[in-house]
Amino acid sequence: MHTVADNAYVAYRSLRGRLAHTLWPPELDPLCALLIRKIWMNGSSIGIEFLRIQLALPRSTLSTALRRLEDRGYIRRYANIIDARYVDAALTRAGESVAEAVTDLIGDLEVDVHEAAGGSARYGFDRVATTLAVMDEEADDDGPLGHAVDRSKEPM
Repeated sequence: MHTVADNAYVAYRSLRGRLAHTLWPPELDPLCALLIRKIWMNGSSIGIEFLRIQLALPRSTLSTALRRLEDRGYIRRYANIIDARYVDAALTRAGESVAEAVTDLIGDLEVDVHEAAGGSARYGFDRVATTLAVMDEEADDDGPLGHAVDRSKEPM
């Protein structure tokens, strides 16, 4: 019998595979996909600090992922109109079309997890997927989900 975490992990790995084969160009990593989905589901814009708290992400991890989305033209960042000390992120037109596809793809995965393991797995999917995406993000090439790198041959 599989646990909720087992099923969510399988779904996350499936998300990585589906992102690589479904979206064109295939440049969206799982963390960026989850972020762009959250922005889309919030009405196409969101406060970055709210997003960080909601997903429990380190500031540096979120900033790096948002920079990738911004560099690809999927989001733009701007000062909050009510309080300029805060920054918001909004989807661009290109970001909206990608976000729609990502949201559908992740929704399909959530349904698959729900059918395989029940409702509690579906609700746990988002948290486990985000955690694994952050682990992938911070692992570079030598973390738990990355590939081991022989650092003994690197120049000092």
